[in-house]
Amino acid sequence: MNCAECKDLLVPYLEGLLDDSEGQAVPEHVKDCVGCRTELEGLATLQQRLVGNGKALEHSDLEDNVMNRIFREQNARLKSATQAGTALRIRRLIMKSSTVKIAVAAAVILACLAALHLWHGTESGVALADVLVKVEQVEAFIYRMTMHGKSTAQNMATTDIDIQGTTLIANEYGFKLDMHTVDPNMGLDMEQQMYLLPKQKVMMIVMPKQKKYMRVELDDTMLDETRQQNNDPRLMIRQIMGCEYEELGESVIDGVEVKGFRTTDPAYGAGMFGDVDVTLWVDVKTRLPVRVDMYMKASEQIQMRGTLHDFQWNVPVSASEFNPVLPADFTAGPGDGIKMPARNEETAIEGLRRWLDLLGRYPENLNMMNLVRTMGDIKDSTTPEGQRLQQELADVQSPDERSEKLMEAMMPIQAVGGFYATLVREQKEPAYYGETVTPGDVAQVLLRWKTGENEYRVIFADLHAETVTAEALARLEAALPK
Repeated sequence: MNCAECKDLLVPYLEGLLDDSEGQAVPEHVKDCVGCRTELEGLATLQQRLVGNGKALEHSDLEDNVMNRIFREQNARLKSATQAGTALRIRRLIMKSSTVKIAVAAAVILACLAALHLWHGTESGVALADVLVKVEQVEAFIYRMTMHGKSTAQNMATTDIDIQGTTLIANEYGFKLDMHTVDPNMGLDMEQQMYLLPKQKVMMIVMPKQKKYMRVELDDTMLDETRQQNNDPRLMIRQIMGCEYEELGESVIDGVEVKGFRTTDPAYGAGMFGDVDVTLWVDVKTRLPVRVDMYMKASEQIQMRGTLHDFQWNVPVSASEFNPVLPADFTAGPGDGIKMPARNEETAIEGLRRWLDLLGRYPENLNMMNLVRTMGDIKDSTTPEGQRLQQELADVQSPDERSEKLMEAMMPIQAVGGFYATLVREQKEPAYYGETVTPGDVAQVLLRWKTGENEYRVIFADLHAETVTAEALARLEAALPK
């Protein structure tokens, strides 16, 4: 292949339009030809810039995905059509002109953006993809939260918790939540300020009435999940888009014409809840959220209902609003400076082993809220490790020390719950069998998730891990106790 022939094929090569022989000849030629390699690199850079300029905003990959899909479908049709050879020759002719190259690429970007609206468009012209784009263009916003929760511990009365809060989120500075929690049954009346500071990778909780504060170190995954757990609307919208959802049509809320999007998909919340019902109401004119109604039920013992409302978009903010105020008489509370563990296979195994040591069995499920609730079973544990922890808690006089010991005991267990939630969110098809699997059985699958096309990772009941094929996993799961 000479340089003239190679240059004719560079653009089709980048777009995957060449047959096997030509597709192999191009990289072989550019490997030894500086001129053609330089032009290929320039074309690749141009392609990337055109795609980047076609994005509606810096942080959204939605249009990219749509563009890639269109390219794949067009290329597949082009390859399979009987006119493929003629079309490719025409394409090569067009691409000899640099001006035409840019014009064609720009037209493709516009077509992709138009296709995005056609695919997701509705009668009112509001699509969830549009809402995400609009929200992610906002630099700072504020909203209020009203929540009511019910929690029933074993052999105890139901606890009612009312939460009122105001959340301020700024792309540059982070997240601030002012929260007031009331539990009339337990006489609880607590004020709390929570700061999520991405640049420092720190979450700080300030309790003014108790004159206490606590700092928690977070990794990147924990930062994202903490935002998600604290109702960041951008992540809520992404979650809804990743679930099965329905469009509710138009309505009116507080005099504003809105359109609703509702999901009851248990995958919402990364599997933390058994029952989910979340409805997002969006202003038809501005494409920005007006209200979010949510109901989440982790079990018969834990459920919560609430609303996000009074949204204000593009509000002015300053860095000082995200600097926690700590008067001189405030002291560090239990767990200050704690570092949240990574959420991976190793910490998951450690968490399962810790649970087994404390309670003599595996948890029935890896729902985070259920894990926290059933930690109360430690008071009835008969295992040596469980009784040791009971004695340590009984010997501690200070409530802060007791809380710190409980947090230390919970940390590995939270890691396994968080790891499972991550697997759900990343759609790795996790399955957990702690309700029926007997600890220590080398042949029983305790937890598994997908790692490749025909590959799964399995943590067995004796807590060793192996990678198996889909066929082998099917045989293992068929042998599980019913």
